[in-house]
Amino acid sequence: MIENPDNPKDEIGVRQARRQFLSARRGQVKQSSFRTYKFPTKNFVEFCEDRGVESIGEVDNYVIESWKAERREDDITLMTFHNNVKTLRVFVRWCESAGLVEYGVADRIEVPNVPEEQEVSDEVLELGQAENIQRYLNTYEYADRKHALFKTMWQTACRISGALALDVSDFDPDHGDGPILKFRNRKAQGTPLKLRNKSERNVSINEDLRDVLIDYISGKREDVTDEFGRQPLFCTPEQRLTRQRAYKDFVALTRPCVTTGTCPHNREIDHCEAAQKKKVAFGCPSTVSLHPIRRGSITYHIERGWPKEKLSERVDVSVDVLNKHYDARTKEQERQGRKEYLDLL
Repeated sequence: MIENPDNPKDEIGVRQARRQFLSARRGQVKQSSFRTYKFPTKNFVEFCEDRGVESIGEVDNYVIESWKAERREDDITLMTFHNNVKTLRVFVRWCESAGLVEYGVADRIEVPNVPEEQEVSDEVLELGQAENIQRYLNTYEYADRKHALFKTMWQTACRISGALALDVSDFDPDHGDGPILKFRNRKAQGTPLKLRNKSERNVSINEDLRDVLIDYISGKREDVTDEFGRQPLFCTPEQRLTRQRAYKDFVALTRPCVTTGTCPHNREIDHCEAAQKKKVAFGCPSTVSLHPIRRGSITYHIERGWPKEKLSERVDVSVDVLNKHYDARTKEQERQGRKEYLDLL
């Protein structure tokens, strides 16, 4: 029961506080960071409502610890739990600054430690699966948007944000020493790169990707110009392609039943909901999202003998981060990669 209608702590519900928090954060952080705020705070709001916590002023460390205990019982990894608690702490700290929660609550939220070996995601698009996808696209969806985008991501190992920031003019098929893609930071026009201007670079591509991009642009690309007068390379009939749309496309595309007509999980394809319905394609254990494509591509570059110092420039990541987060080779693959240097001993 709300006791003091003159006190904003008692007036404002937890759900309303969350809406105000998201509104305040929108535009102040990267879109990818903003998205991470949504689910944990929504989950917390629903927890509070289920337990009769009506106003944001009722949120204290006991409520938060109760939520943590319930959230930990869900089928999530320790890393996900760690990130959820960190996100909730950001929300509570904002509530403190707005005078909605008592000061000190956020500082007393204990974020669980994650062992170093669990900090690194092991989700990666394997080479064999990537080759199956490319064969399928070459055969059945040649030079459509999915084909052009997947080949761009696999060959350049760029982030999805970098791919979606490309304009038609950023593709130079007739560059002096071979075709290139130009990644440029245009934050003021809604397409910032991860490290802003430091992420700007020209990336060489092969003739195969060049031909697919030429055919895509001249054939199946929609004639779209955005509000800044730019022509996005990857777009829908209405606008620049969004991350959410790309995610749905690629989760669906990475189902083995789509690309090979077989199921490695011994499911009956005709009776598998994940196989029959794109909106629940994530139910297939073999599907991967966007970042594993980048991780798989970087691993493939390393296996092909790319020096990590040069590769780090191409894919816009430091050598240290590349080693920790993107080198998905097994110990045996690492050993094989060193064999060629044996005669130097």
